[in-house]
Amino acid sequence: MSIRLEELVAATRDAVEWRKRECPREELERQAAARPEGRPFSEALARPGTSLLAEHKRRSPSAGTIREGAGIEDIVLA
Repeated sequence: MSIRLEELVAATRDAVEWRKRECPREELERQAAARPEGRPFSEALARPGTSLLAEHKRRSPSAGTIREGAGIEDIVLA
């Protein structure tokens, strides 16, 4: 395993442990149960017309910040 990959794995493990301390599983399950039901993904795909699923990725683990200062509107209009 490359040194960079080892660093990413170690950082991810640290982040997971931190998240577990900040929000224990029981609390996470309680929050999930309290959320309203979302729309089924299959229904969105079955509707006529174009459907869109998009992600606005702000950072990359290997490349760092992507387009510093760009907001979602900037990305959509580009």
